[in-house]
Amino acid sequence: MGHGALGSQSVVKIAAATALAVLLALVAAASVSARPDEDAVLGPLGMEIADIPHPVLGADGLNHLVYEIRIVNQSGLDVTIDRVQPRAGGGAFGAAVDGAALAQILAVNGAPGPVIPGGGSAQLFMDVTYPEDEPAPKRLAHGFNLTATDGVQPEQKINFRGVPTRVSRQDAIEVAPPLRGPGWVVGNGCCAELNAHRGATLSIDGTVHVAERFAIDYVQLNDAGMLFEGAKGDLANYGYFGAKIHSATDGKVVRVQDGLPEQTPGALPSGQTVQTAGGNFLVVKADDDHYAFYAHMQPGSLRFEKGDRVREGQVLGLLGNTGNTDGPHLHFHVMDGPSPLQSNGVPFVHPSFTGEGTVTNIGPIQDGATATIDPDALAGRVRNSMPLNNQVVDFGP
Repeated sequence: MGHGALGSQSVVKIAAATALAVLLALVAAASVSARPDEDAVLGPLGMEIADIPHPVLGADGLNHLVYEIRIVNQSGLDVTIDRVQPRAGGGAFGAAVDGAALAQILAVNGAPGPVIPGGGSAQLFMDVTYPEDEPAPKRLAHGFNLTATDGVQPEQKINFRGVPTRVSRQDAIEVAPPLRGPGWVVGNGCCAELNAHRGATLSIDGTVHVAERFAIDYVQLNDAGMLFEGAKGDLANYGYFGAKIHSATDGKVVRVQDGLPEQTPGALPSGQTVQTAGGNFLVVKADDDHYAFYAHMQPGSLRFEKGDRVREGQVLGLLGNTGNTDGPHLHFHVMDGPSPLQSNGVPFVHPSFTGEGTVTNIGPIQDGATATIDPDALAGRVRNSMPLNNQVVDFGP
């Protein structure tokens, strides 16, 4: 599948700041529910929410709060996060995460994990779900259970509640599908699995952005359930190569890039930069808070220039294989600014589409295998929802 990820996970090295002996003396193995000073707990990890979460209804019928917690180990201890419980309104909100599930959403920078070494850093990729008919909380906090050790003295159990964030009151923007027809696979989509988009936190000019938080790489299965037939490296063997890309919104074209050549499918090209990663692309400003990004388009196919006005449904250009890509696809995401990488991704929903199941062999289909589809997963007509990872969707005519 074309990896529309325009970059890879950033690695940050943070120096240790708290002496081991002091920390071991001060940290108490206590669980606190309030935050007055007399009950506060000193811990080894400093945490912050990267970007306030925006609620969005997924095709699974659940609301999703998708966000990242940036973590710095300020001590010389090795720290393991044992459990995280999102909280709202004074109680638990959504499911706790621990064990293997927690390890899958914790990315330790520059180390194999799941232990955050002394002086190290990590990112925790949260996806808090709750029922469709339940209102979003105004604020979230978290209960953390940690284990800290220096390998010599007894392990320290550290439990606390904190790391609060506001929850956005803004609804997810409704946009039309950028493609037409059946068989479109939601590659590298949201929300729970760390993939080339969900795990892409990019440090550009020293600032970390999460532009691809809700990004999708769209590829299409043919009637035989395959992405291509014949040689993998021949673009002509991909039936959806050259598909029309439609504007998902009304708006104004604020960025255009054209003239980059098609890549050969089968491997990511070398030498890609921040400037070339998106290939040939358009950015359309829908309103002051939402910009739609369409990437990897065929050279010479773009039908609009910077400053042009577009209407929802108009053809913007053709699906291609330019930039940082290993196969033809449309990379689509919505962001809060005009820069494809120096913005933060915001959620979107489509008015309606039909789920056709979920691909269960996403890796093999990229090498020519026939897709194995679970027809009961994410299937059926949905409205005002966001497509989810590995879902097969029919956008209609």
